[in-house]
Parts: sequence; C-alpha cells; structure tokens
Amino acid sequence: MQAVVDLASVTPERHAVVLEDIEVGSQPTLTYYILLSISELIAAFALLINSDATLIGANVVAPLMTPIIGISLGLMRGDLRLLRTALLAEFGGALISIVLVWLMGLLPFWGDPTTSLLAQTKPTLIDLLVAALAGFAGVLAMIDERVSPALPGVAIATALNPPVAAIGLCLAFGAYQGAWGAFLLFIANVLAILAVAALLFLIAGFVTRAEIGSVRGLVRRFTPAVIGLLLVTALLTRYLVRMVSQIHTQRAIAAVLDEELAHQPSTALSGVDFSRSKDGVDVLAEVRTPHVPVPGRVNEIQDALGRRLGEPVRLFMRCLLTKDVTAAGTTTLRPYLSLNGTVATAPVSPDMRLLQQAEQVAREVVATRPNIILKDVELVNFLTGPVIVVSIESSRAPTPDRIAQFEALLRERLGEQRARVVVRVAESVDITSKGRVLYGEAHFGAESEDELERRRVIERAVLASLQGLPNTFVTAIDAVRRESGWAVRAEVVGPRVLAPNDVRAIEASTAKITGELVDLEVRARTDILVTGKQYQAAGEQFLSAEIGGSAPASEARSP
Repeated sequence: MQAVVDLASVTPERHAVVLEDIEVGSQPTLTYYILLSISELIAAFALLINSDATLIGANVVAPLMTPIIGISLGLMRGDLRLLRTALLAEFGGALISIVLVWLMGLLPFWGDPTTSLLAQTKPTLIDLLVAALAGFAGVLAMIDERVSPALPGVAIATALNPPVAAIGLCLAFGAYQGAWGAFLLFIANVLAILAVAALLFLIAGFVTRAEIGSVRGLVRRFTPAVIGLLLVTALLTRYLVRMVSQIHTQRAIAAVLDEELAHQPSTALSGVDFSRSKDGVDVLAEVRTPHVPVPGRVNEIQDALGRRLGEPVRLFMRCLLTKDVTAAGTTTLRPYLSLNGTVATAPVSPDMRLLQQAEQVAREVVATRPNIILKDVELVNFLTGPVIVVSIESSRAPTPDRIAQFEALLRERLGEQRARVVVRVAESVDITSKGRVLYGEAHFGAESEDELERRRVIERAVLASLQGLPNTFVTAIDAVRRESGWAVRAEVVGPRVLAPNDVRAIEASTAKITGELVDLEVRARTDILVTGKQYQAAGEQFLSAEIGGSAPASEARSP
C-alpha cells in the first residue's frame, strides 16, 4: 500500500526520465525486433524441452514490457504517435516472432507436447490475475528508481513471452485450437497489463487533466480495450469454471481408483487423464503394479467410478509392471512422493498388511535357501481363513515337513492361527552344452586337458553300463574328482527304478574298466513312453530323434 502512496510523490525529474524511457522503448527498431525474435526462439526451445530455467532466460531477453506501457500511456494522453509506434512494436514484433517460431516448429526434431507447452494453451481467469499482478509490479518498478530496471521486463515477459512462442508452435503442429488458446492468453495478458498501467500512471501523475481531455474522448479511446478485456474476462471465467469442474472430477476419479487399488498388492495410481464424450466419461489410469488385473476386476473398478460420477464410464488401465522393494524385502507398500518432498506410503488395507508381513517372512526364509527363487506371494481368503500362496522356482519341490515348518513360523509372525500355506513350484532346470547340470564342477570346474579327458572316460563307462540295463535311458550324467575316487551322478528314465544291487554292480564294473573307484548316485524316473513295439525315452532326446526320422538304439528298444 505504501508503494502506491509513494507513486503520488514522484519527482518531476523522474517523470521526465520515465517518459523518455517509454518513448525510446516503444520504437519498433531493428534491434528491438532482433531481441524479441531471439527471446521467442529461446522460449520455444524451453517449451519444447520442458525447461523452466531456459524459459526464464528467454524472459530476461524479451523487450515486451515497454511497448505495452507505451500503448497505455498513448491512450491516456491521446498521443496518437506514441500509440501508433507502440502498437507496431508490440504486435508487429509478436507477428514476426510467431512466424519464426512456426518455421522452427516445422523442423522434424520435436516429440510429444510438453506440460509447459500445454499450459500455455489452456488459459483461465487465474492467468489474467497473474498478468495484472505482473503489470502492477512492472510499472511500479519502472516508476520507482530504487528498483532495478531489469525487473519490470522480466515480470511482464513472464506473462507475454511464452504464449507468443506457443502460438507459433501450435500452428506448426497443426493444433489450431491450442493456438487459439495461446492467442487468447496473450491478448488477455496485454489487456490486463494495459489497464493496470493506465491506473498507475493516473495515480502517479504522469497524465495531466489537459492531456486526458474530455471524459467522452477518454472513453472513446479506451472503449475497444475495455470491451476486449470484458470479453476475455468472460471467456477466461468460463474456462476457469470448466477447469474447476474438471479438477473436481479428476479428484473424484483418483479417489475411487486409489480406494479400489488399495486392495491390490504393490499397486499404486501414478496418473489419471479423462475426457468427456456423448457416451460418458473415458478414463485413462496409469497404474504401477506387479500384476496385470483381470478384465473382471477392471469392470468392477469401472462400475465404482460410474456410481461415483453418476454417469457412464469407460475405464482404460495402462499398467506399468513394477516391484517396490525395501531393504526389509517387502513389496506391498504403496509409496508416493508427497508435497513435502518426502517419500511417504499410502495406507494399505488389512489384507494387504497381512500379505506384506507374509512376504517378508517368505523372503527371510528363501534368503537362506540359495537353490530357491521367490517369484511371488499372493493372498486368497476362504471362509476357513487366509491362504498364502507362495510361488517359487526350484529344482526340487519342498517336502510337506518343510512347508509345515514355514506355515508354523508364518502363523507365529502374523498372529493368525488360521493362516495356511500353499507352495506353488515351478521346476527349474539348468542345462549347458554338456547337458543338464547335476554337478556344477563338471560344467564350470577348472580342469586340465588330461583331467577333462579322464572325466569323459569315467562318464562314458558309467553311461555304457547304465544303458546296458534293459530299457534304461540315461538323460544326464556328471562325474567329478573326489579324494577317494570319482563321484558320478546320473539321471535315468525307464519302466522301473534301479535297485541298489544294480548301482553296486555298475560301480564295480566301472572300477574294473577304468581302474578307479566310482561312487554312483542315480536319480531314476519312470517317465517313459510305451508303444505296442517298444519303450521310448519321453524327453528332448526322443523328440529330436523323431524330428530326425529315427531313434538311436540307446533311446528306443524292443521290450
């Protein structure tokens, strides 16, 4: 308030300096056009790369302030010469800048519209108020010699520079509705600053009664500007009301989605967009989740949105598959970045809290079992209580005793004695160019050529002895050196399981052939195909033989 009062006490000397600055700054010189063009091109780059820092740099260069003030002063004083030169500088410069930015926008280098560019195409009444405040600060800084002369230009360029660049870019991209929005924003800012400047010049005594002339003449001069300002205000008010309505709708949509997604493990809403059509509301929700929801679940959420909005809704869920893992191992938190700039977690439902604790226990147990990979943990509620489904990947299925131990630990940690555990096993098989890995040393050990050849001799000898048994097929075999001789592990399939006597006999025959002790372990499976003519191994070896047209003798034998 004191600043406004100080305007009435501006010295005559300061009056003369300000009037001279306005007169000079409103001239449409070549230097003016070059500076304005450079600033608008910088602003266009800033809008394209979504850089606020670059946009501020463009505003510093832009000489848009003085011509608007010259227009205002020319209207107040009836100075047609000043009014004409200021109009030519302001709108001529804007037109040249739009053409240059349009040409730049035609280059095939740009991607999707940024948030900064979109913001210039959707003006509201708030933008008009911002421009009025910028104009007040700019004119006040120009009149008061204690303020840096650079500040008013930056203040007003902030409101005027980006919309001009946005007009050129939208025209280049064929977005004519967006160009209209940016043009409306530019005109609104010009009129708001013009009105504020006229009022402040009147208060500061820059316009005498004689210069103003008759009231009728003043009204006639300002009538186009007043009518334009009223029209723009009405349009922007309408846009503001529409924007407020859209904000309320978006908040309602986000609230329903957030409430529904609270029942999905590790799932969080990351963005919402919507549009209205004659058939209702189309909603695009971006969701971070470890699982794609089934269509039935999406339909339930869609119905919940329809009930909340009171109109038909068509929901599209764009799922970004993610896992949020903390050092403790849990993945069912729902993290987000709060307005305080800190990472917070949204509340989770009781079921999700139970699942979070169950997953923590599962990860702690699996961490002590290097041969088990935890894939997922799910919660299923039955009338008899919660069931924790633990999906793992392992070369061997856990025994019921192991599962009982885990279930007891889980019940103790959860405080839920009705909790039960189901382990869903995906069998994992490690295969190298040598075959299935039974002993890691046989595939990845550091052996000399002599040791490697000796291992091959042992493996071939055991292989021949095993396949000498009736209808026995060897699918994998590994041998590794031990202090007492050779440890050999073989995987075989056949119509019967080998007896210990068979294994001892093979150990003895192999030792006799190779001259070294052999300790043999056989994993036997009765996984075999039986036809009316023969037994055949049911595996990759059999399939490859079929593709080749015949089965090797070791893989197909008559009963």
